[in-house]
Amino acid sequence: MGQDSIDASLGLEFSLALFEHYRMSGLLKSELHHIPGVRGRCMGYLHLVDGKVTSCHVEDQQGQRLPIPLSILMSVEKKRGPFPWVLYPLSTPRLGTPPRPVQDTSPIPQRVGQLDVDRLEGWTTRQKMMLSIVFELVDGQRSVMQIKEDAPLSPDIVDDALTILVNMRVITVPSP
Repeated sequence: MGQDSIDASLGLEFSLALFEHYRMSGLLKSELHHIPGVRGRCMGYLHLVDGKVTSCHVEDQQGQRLPIPLSILMSVEKKRGPFPWVLYPLSTPRLGTPPRPVQDTSPIPQRVGQLDVDRLEGWTTRQKMMLSIVFELVDGQRSVMQIKEDAPLSPDIVDDALTILVNMRVITVPSP
């Protein structure tokens, strides 16, 4: 575990309460076993934004990504854990003037494929996490402006991530 990560293996429930208290953002991941519907070991991923879980999924040994309720992970961990959770935090200083009401006319990106960050060779964990967070926020409902507000990243990083995701052909962004 590097200095860019936080050991959260004391238990998922305890760690999530602590991350919520300190409003941590990042990717929490662990190798898991005995997950209902998944054969063998798998990787669990929880995306945190300001201490709140925004998405939760597991990836099986074949690389298939399956959404899973947080309550199931908590239940399995109580019975079979604790698992070796590690948080890869995003530090996001938010500086500047307070937001002012603006009419949102920005386009609404759409998913057109699946993002598989494990196949991105040469990318750092932080870069993969940033792409994954922005991809998770592309839900066909949020506009580009809303994604920038909801992401625990600077607007410039969100723009870069959206451009990369378009070039990877996993999202489209209609012209404004």
